[in-house]
Amino acid sequence: ELAAFVAYYLLATLGNFKYQLYTQLFLLPSLLSYQTLKILVLSGAQFFITIYAFVRWYYESYVIRPGHISHRSGVFFKKERTVPLDKSAALTVSSGPLGKLLHYGSVRVENSNYNSLVLADISRPEKQLRILQNFADPQSRHFGEEPEVFDLISESEHERLEFKATLRFDERNGGINKDLEKATMKTIAAFMNSNGGHLIIGVGDLPRLSSGEANGREVIGLENDYQTLNRKDSDGFENHFTQIFNRMIGPEFRGLIRLRFQSVDDRDVCVIQVLASSRPIYLRSEGEEHFYVRTGNVTTPLKLSEVESYSVSRFPRRSAGLRV
Repeated sequence: ELAAFVAYYLLATLGNFKYQLYTQLFLLPSLLSYQTLKILVLSGAQFFITIYAFVRWYYESYVIRPGHISHRSGVFFKKERTVPLDKSAALTVSSGPLGKLLHYGSVRVENSNYNSLVLADISRPEKQLRILQNFADPQSRHFGEEPEVFDLISESEHERLEFKATLRFDERNGGINKDLEKATMKTIAAFMNSNGGHLIIGVGDLPRLSSGEANGREVIGLENDYQTLNRKDSDGFENHFTQIFNRMIGPEFRGLIRLRFQSVDDRDVCVIQVLASSRPIYLRSEGEEHFYVRTGNVTTPLKLSEVESYSVSRFPRRSAGLRV
């Protein structure tokens, strides 16, 4: 509209040139008066500007998905720009005095590679910022504030807490034991079928008063597990854990667990937070499926007949849907 106003102002300085141009138009002088034509041209320009502004707004969008955000725009020539969106992305909100009054502003997304994208002049930018934060770290939508690992270690095992000395290293024979990996997945599946919980790997399941202890419980650490992996660090540990989890439980449920590594008594331990699932979780092993729940501080398998009755009470919506 500003450009159109400037153009009209410039034309107005031409004086009689506009009228002379009007008189030379074929048939128009006999059909429309000069003033009528001028009103039609100005109205048409205003109408075109309004429609163009609406169509440009209609075709402009920000598409947010886990891992990236895309800006799509353009009326005649479509354009799309994508910027990675992860936990390393810096998200900032800016808003002027008028924007604060009318609740609009801009959100700037800038990742570690210095790629940036600005969501300009959007309504309720603080709300959109929270949405972006959730997509940058999807697990933050579900996982609450984590308790301190020392507080967890000081507790006894219960329905929502269990300790395991290692993930796969067998201290008795000094080698890899696949049954230990299965035992870890049993516990995780049981947590998911119950009320969720924490599994801490690298800490003895029995309290001991010896060297390398934290509040009376022996800290084994993950070093022995690290040595059994191709990549001998926490990243290698998490990658291997994810492979086992995907194979025995399923990658579609990986978003229900979160791993974090902390140093206790100068030794790494892995704290696994497990969320309760909204549908039954089966553990696949040796061509068979098994169902586990937590009963007190014990992981308990259920028989097929018990699984059906348990699912009716634990997953009522899903059970009702199956009956229909």
